[in-house]
Amino acid sequence: MIITAEAMDEVARTTIGWPKSRKWDCKDKQERFKSLFGANIDVITEIWNRIEQNVDTGIIPKHLLYGLVFLKVYATSEEVHCAIVDWPSAQTFREKSWHIIECIADLKESVIKLDNRFVNAPPINGHIRGALLVIDCTDCKINEPFPFNSKWMSQKFKGPGLKYEVAVAIHSDNICWYFGPFPAHRNESRIFTEGLSQVLPGTEPVECDSGPEGDERLMDPQNGMTHKDRKQKSNHRAKMESIFSRMKQFNVLDTHFHHSYPDEEDMMYKHQICFESVHYHSIKIANWGRQINGFWPI
Repeated sequence: MIITAEAMDEVARTTIGWPKSRKWDCKDKQERFKSLFGANIDVITEIWNRIEQNVDTGIIPKHLLYGLVFLKVYATSEEVHCAIVDWPSAQTFREKSWHIIECIADLKESVIKLDNRFVNAPPINGHIRGALLVIDCTDCKINEPFPFNSKWMSQKFKGPGLKYEVAVAIHSDNICWYFGPFPAHRNESRIFTEGLSQVLPGTEPVECDSGPEGDERLMDPQNGMTHKDRKQKSNHRAKMESIFSRMKQFNVLDTHFHHSYPDEEDMMYKHQICFESVHYHSIKIANWGRQINGFWPI
């Protein structure tokens, strides 16, 4: 069922149990949406309209809000989530929110495309000028798996975590690639070699920080020959940090991921679909109102 932003607005008002004695339409309304769901009402509506054909029978727009609350708030107790969305049972909340998260994650291929690195790239003599991508890895916290294994240890925050590689287009804000998750101790050079290195042309350089090495295509900060070059490289890395910061506004990626399972593959799968959902969500928020590749992004 395709719905309008006005209809979704009413769904949200009802779902959070907004008191009739308080004014709903006010200047801080969109900030309220972002603090609870991670996006404004237009973005939320568009997400629903993209997933509505793929959801299970019985899934309705308010269940999208369950999933977004889960990603944005990610409290240690399910009761906190239930309190925000008018007290469904904890089991109902879990079932609906995880289904929604899987549906959003399935949309990733519609926006995360390696070919998007060519968007706005300046041609030169029929070829593309210089590096088109900047890559970096981000670590996300998880609860300590049992039994202890040092492979989970992140050097960034000195605790257990998962690592993802992300590549962003230099000439646009498109996220073009991600690879993971891996245990946080995984070497960044190995991640590049096993992933992005395999799908890029052998002569295409990639901007990076000082983490990955061992491939002549990797252009780290030391490759900057002039002040202008080094400044440009710094700007590229700042873009990556901005994207990671935007993603970690969703608490599911910022705090310890406490949905641990006896099978580590199950835990990594759950974290991956949360990462993919936030990835998709963040791209759409950043590009809202700007048409890309023939469609209106969320």
